[in-house]
Amino acid sequence: MSELDPRSLIFVAGLLGLLCSAILFMLRRSFPPTIGGLAYWSWGLTGMVVASGLFGLTGVIPQFFSVIVANAMLVCGIMCFYTGFRHFAGLRAHGRLLGAVLFFVTAYVAWFTYVSDHYPTRSLLVTATNTILFFACAVLVYRTTESTLAGRFTCLIFTAIGTISAVRVSTLLLQIDVPTDVLSATMTQKIYLASLAFSVLAITLGAMLMANERLRTALEFIASHDQLTEAYSRRAFIGLLTKEMARSQRHDRPLALLMCDLDNFKSINDRFGHLVGDRVIINFVERSKGLLRDIDSLGRYGGEEFIVLLPETSLQDAKAIAERICFHISEVTVSELPRYTVSIGVAVAQGAGMAVDALLMEADRALYCAKENGRNQVHLAESLVKVA
Repeated sequence: MSELDPRSLIFVAGLLGLLCSAILFMLRRSFPPTIGGLAYWSWGLTGMVVASGLFGLTGVIPQFFSVIVANAMLVCGIMCFYTGFRHFAGLRAHGRLLGAVLFFVTAYVAWFTYVSDHYPTRSLLVTATNTILFFACAVLVYRTTESTLAGRFTCLIFTAIGTISAVRVSTLLLQIDVPTDVLSATMTQKIYLASLAFSVLAITLGAMLMANERLRTALEFIASHDQLTEAYSRRAFIGLLTKEMARSQRHDRPLALLMCDLDNFKSINDRFGHLVGDRVIINFVERSKGLLRDIDSLGRYGGEEFIVLLPETSLQDAKAIAERICFHISEVTVSELPRYTVSIGVAVAQGAGMAVDALLMEADRALYCAKENGRNQVHLAESLVKVA
């Protein structure tokens, strides 16, 4: 590192930031708007690029640009990172607070430039502010990314650069290896500038990984869930049922299945229109989910027909859950929707050789009996499904 002067490190950081900013701006155009934060991350890198260019021109351009504007852009850029992570997490941004901090830091830097020119003093507050922002980003990412690999990587990067910044604050306070200006070739100054250059690339990589991870999760959800109700799609539900039946067989535990069909749904569409019919379907899913356990799963089997998976549930317990759904749907009315009811067939499988098709057929037969016997009721399959 001894052969690298601070001006070179500053320009390297600027070039890396320019490249990374361009990448994030392009990603922003190709990613859905539901993935927030990309624009703020892009502007944050842009701010750091501008700051690097102005710092690198120290002694060539007026101090207003190389000191006041440069420090303001650096702090503003890191604030944009923090704001971007808040948007990514779906949280409200602290715009007024960050704006007030930026104004105070800029005024402080201006004072110790034009009134009492002293680089270590103005550098102390700027570095301390950046340190707080770096650690704030690390904490925010750690709390909101649910232990994902991309989140942990990004958190580690911010923690590392925050730690280096904190060390620089300590050296300035203790007056150890103190630089006289931004281009001073002290070891601490070089380490700090090199870490900033590296962090630009690493933070961009972390942001890209987080955005791609969010996009993959969204695509997986779209592929496995019904678009209207956000219940499991038929294909995804059958896959889930197959896995759960295998687990049930290994541990010799019962598994229950509810086949649900909204009664006279065609008449609702004919009388009130398909938009109201869609709202009825959405309402049924929302209310049914509220009556199920966390381990239960609900899928849309087709049209107005739904299917519920109840792991480790006996026939009587499954009957109780089905009757609770049936009663709640018929008795609790929604003012904006027509009254509707549901018929439910219940089947339970336990033992070796269980077959998914056989269980589905038993539940469907039970549902048919519930419809034939007057609708708005629960009917149980005659026996446990056991296929040798």
